[in-house]
Amino acid sequence: MDNVNEEKLIKGILRKDKECLNKLMNIYGNLVYYIAKNILKEAHEKECIEECYNDVFTAVWFNIDCFNEEKGSFKSWLISITKYKALDIKRKNLRHSSNTEYMDEVISEENNELERIENIELINELLNNLEEKDKLIIIKRYLDGVPIKEIGESLGYSEEYIYTRISRAKKKIQKIVGEINE
Repeated sequence: MDNVNEEKLIKGILRKDKECLNKLMNIYGNLVYYIAKNILKEAHEKECIEECYNDVFTAVWFNIDCFNEEKGSFKSWLISITKYKALDIKRKNLRHSSNTEYMDEVISEENNELERIENIELINELLNNLEEKDKLIIIKRYLDGVPIKEIGESLGYSEEYIYTRISRAKKKIQKIVGEINE
């Protein structure tokens, strides 16, 4: 990408022009995804790649004013953000591994019917702590297996919006599970 076009996109994002962000995502999306995928390569981290991708472009959107071309290229800045976000997710996963393991146990099928009923009640309790639209998005994504793009289209939201809502809902669920484990 030439510097003139890149500079126009950066200025557009500074003006909060979403179209400029979308163009930037089209240009650098594969690079961000590739870097995140190489850092988040463990089986249990694969689902976090989309979260990282979303976090990177959210950070660009809200922190574009921190970019300084005198310190390096935009591409280098974006790579740094991606590495930081991916490593941050990796650290959080390690810290919350006991919480994640607990969630996996809750979600997985149990042989004992009584335990299964208790787990369904816990899942419902966790989902009931979410806003209605977040609950719907989480159910569609993780219980029904609907792709992000289809969820966005069916609800009339952008993919970025769906990623953001999922990320926030997951953080809220992790917080609640952490409180239950304390």
